[in-house]
Amino acid sequence: MKTGTLYAVACSVLCVGFVGWRIHVHANQAPTHFEIVMDPSLSHPGGCEPLLGLAEQSLHADGISQDSTLTVLVLGDAATANEPWQLGTYSIPVTRKVLEGKTGSLRRQEELLSDIRHKCVAIHRTNISPIFLGVKQAVADLRAHGCNQMSHCRVFVDSDLEENVEISIKEELNRTRKTKLALPAPLDNQGIEVSFCGLAVTAGRIVNPSGREILGLSSRDPNRDDRLRQVWRSLFTQPALVRFEPYCPLHDD
Repeated sequence: MKTGTLYAVACSVLCVGFVGWRIHVHANQAPTHFEIVMDPSLSHPGGCEPLLGLAEQSLHADGISQDSTLTVLVLGDAATANEPWQLGTYSIPVTRKVLEGKTGSLRRQEELLSDIRHKCVAIHRTNISPIFLGVKQAVADLRAHGCNQMSHCRVFVDSDLEENVEISIKEELNRTRKTKLALPAPLDNQGIEVSFCGLAVTAGRIVNPSGREILGLSSRDPNRDDRLRQVWRSLFTQPALVRFEPYCPLHDD
């Protein structure tokens, strides 16, 4: 067989193999999905702008397809048995038609952000922060959407991370016991990046409308900030996929 023929055959085999590999990767890679967890507690006076900033960041993230979704969860309180509740789930707008262009996509993005803003301003503030329950539900939601180790799904958590419902986490943060309680089983975040933001946005105390203090908070120092990161990172099976930012992005009006 001539060298040229061998070369052509080899190229054909390589091309077929590459196409097969791409088909396999595409079949096993779920669309990119996003979850935002909002902490409405009085200890975290962030408001709606960080939520809108995170939503806007999700809309412009890499890897978005027409099947990508954005879900917003809000931390609960006694009215929801501490479980988070869903503010909304949205299909992320992408340009699907040539004639639609960027204008149509931008219009639908603004409608999505406007809906989130309208719902956010009605959220009531709470005295508790069941943060772990909220993050656990967000990860479970992404798994239900098909996020796997090949995914690039993300969870954004807008919170000061001062957990006060899950006792083992609270006491690990405060170091109030000589004998440690067992922390919850780590959340499986393989294929899911978890971004905590807003750690620096925290109140020194919580007061009621009359001005009376109803809850004192732990003071912050560099050691406590480090402990917050250390404890929360330990609550995931893939701590390398967990990152922290002092502030969340704000919505660009």
